[in-house]
Amino acid sequence: MTIHTSGQNCEYVAYFRLTDLAIKECKKENFKEAKKNFKLAFEKTVFPQGHDLSYALFTANKLKDDQWSLQVAKKLAEGGIPLKYFAQFKKKKWYKEFQANFHKYDEHYKEHFDLDLKNRFLDIYQKDFERNQQYHEWREGKIELTLQELIDGATQVTSEFKEFIDEYGFPSEQKMGYNYVRRINRIEEYSSVTLLIHVFQIGDLTFKDRIDDFTCSGGIHSKYNKTLHEIRGFGNGTGIKQEMETRYTKYRGAE
Repeated sequence: MTIHTSGQNCEYVAYFRLTDLAIKECKKENFKEAKKNFKLAFEKTVFPQGHDLSYALFTANKLKDDQWSLQVAKKLAEGGIPLKYFAQFKKKKWYKEFQANFHKYDEHYKEHFDLDLKNRFLDIYQKDFERNQQYHEWREGKIELTLQELIDGATQVTSEFKEFIDEYGFPSEQKMGYNYVRRINRIEEYSSVTLLIHVFQIGDLTFKDRIDDFTCSGGIHSKYNKTLHEIRGFGNGTGIKQEMETRYTKYRGAE
């Protein structure tokens, strides 16, 4: 995929290509090949992503590479992954040393990442999830909302997300640390792409011209790039009000 970045050094495009290959090989249990591609990918950036590191840690342990396992686990811990996640590896040779030094990794996380920023983003995402859920209940006729309520709900979430990006840049692990989902004990990508898709779908195309930059900085995986460039709502893309008027007419007729 070609990313147009006005001369910007797009380090993460090569990174994403290599980690995608590595994860594919890992799933096929070709662990030596997976390791090779992970190593090449991690040389492309000083900040590998959490989801990729979780696969790399699995690969390292399958290969019984204790030195690499410890390196990867340390990187995850310094990015905010709690000790609970690593309990699955407690029988490995490297774990005892890792556990003994975990407090140092945890301190690094607290000193270098913004937990308040992470919580603010997760709050915006939760509001968007609830707004989107409410919209679909309205679309299916399960609840009733006025046109103005549809506009207001979409505007609130979009405004908060835009303010976040204007102030801090696109949500990224580099600022917030890795995304550990406690209820499933997994390391996941943040749902920032889902939020951006919803913003475009409800008629606000403010960040269309910055998608490639968000990809190059690691905020958006390049696999979403084409979708984000092409996605639109039902309206003509001139704003939330026009989009919601179009949807209201489509599902309820003119107000």
